[in-house]
This record gives sequence, structure tokens and C-alpha cells, in this order.
Amino acid sequence: MDVTQSNPCTGCTIDQDCCTHLSGLRLTQLEFNRCFKQHTDQIVVEREGPLVVVSQQEGATCPNWQNDGCAVYDARPRECTLFPHTLYVQQHRDDSVSVHVHSDTQCPLKAQLRSSQQEAEQLAREFAEEAFGAATPIRVNHETILQLLRRRGRNLVSRVLDVLLK
Repeated sequence: MDVTQSNPCTGCTIDQDCCTHLSGLRLTQLEFNRCFKQHTDQIVVEREGPLVVVSQQEGATCPNWQNDGCAVYDARPRECTLFPHTLYVQQHRDDSVSVHVHSDTQCPLKAQLRSSQQEAEQLAREFAEEAFGAATPIRVNHETILQLLRRRGRNLVSRVLDVLLK
């Protein structure tokens, strides 16, 4: 497969930072098995309930980034397909799940790549149903400004604590 023909990101002006700097990519177990299971020695793998979260090891790139392109582009995980939309997933005490879709990213091609809100929400719902099961109550919505600010605040606090605790 010629990844440069099917991947519009090969023309990126920030060197495919989102693809090459893998950080906190949320996957279903099926997506992990298909795209990352063979690379477990090259990535950091964590669990968030039924989700598999993968990040790069220190200084490494995504193991699927090969020859200046994504080796799994045509079968890439949903969060990669959704980009520049990304997912924020919350599992609630009542076992329901909220999936917030946002496009808070520095992607220079964001306007060209962004799918419609309806398409993004459908992919997010498919992702959640595969991960948590179709019987799980799932709410999918676009992140509000207040939710965005809360998420950014939590991320900032987490980064500060990481630095302080090192």
C-alpha cells in the first residue's frame, strides 16, 4: 500500500506530530489487537476499564509510522480516523458511558480533515459500543466550552503533579 496516496496528513507542516508522537491513544481491544499487539515491546500499554491506552516509549514514534506514513492507515483505529476530532471517555458509577468529541488540536489541516459532527458522533458511538458493549447506556456529544476548560484544568494539574512527584 502506498500510504502517501491515501493519507492526506503526509502534507502536514508540523511533521505529522499527532501521528509520530503517540500519546494516550484510546483503543478498543479489537483495535489494539489489529494495530498494536505485535508492537508491545515498543509502546507503553495501560488499561482504562475495557479501553487500551497506548503511548510511545521515551523518544520513540508510533510503531505503525513507517517510511513517512502510517502502515495501518486504511485500517487505523477509530480515534485516528476521527482526527482532528479526539475522544474524552468517562465511565460513570451507574455504568453508563459518556463520550465527548472535541477538536481541540493544533492540527494545521484541521479545517480540511474534520468530518461532520454527525459522522464524528457515529464513529464515537461505534467505538464506545465495541469497547463497553451495545447494552451499555452511551451518551455521545460534542464537548462544550465548560467541559473543555475542565479537561484542560485536569490535564494541567496532572502534569504539574507528575513534575512535582518526580
